[in-house]
Amino acid sequence: MLRPFALLCLLAGPALAEGGPTDAQRAAYIETITANGCTMTEAEAEIALPAVGIDRDTSGLITDALISEGLAEVSEDGLELTLLTEGCAP
Repeated sequence: MLRPFALLCLLAGPALAEGGPTDAQRAAYIETITANGCTMTEAEAEIALPAVGIDRDTSGLITDALISEGLAEVSEDGLELTLLTEGCAP
């Protein structure tokens, strides 16, 4: 079974054809999660990210990129994303 954030990343595939997220979207994503204490559940993301103009596909692409870059990690249960960016690093 796929974990929620992993599924979100897989569903983002169609957005790749559209050029992917902008630098402004990536910054808004990081700022929003940072303001939430550097962690966010999928339920929180479904409310907070659209409020700053980030749809589900774009969120998945940004999540995948940050994980690949070592700037984010998903909890063992797959329900929470934690940023490891400069403002959030332990």
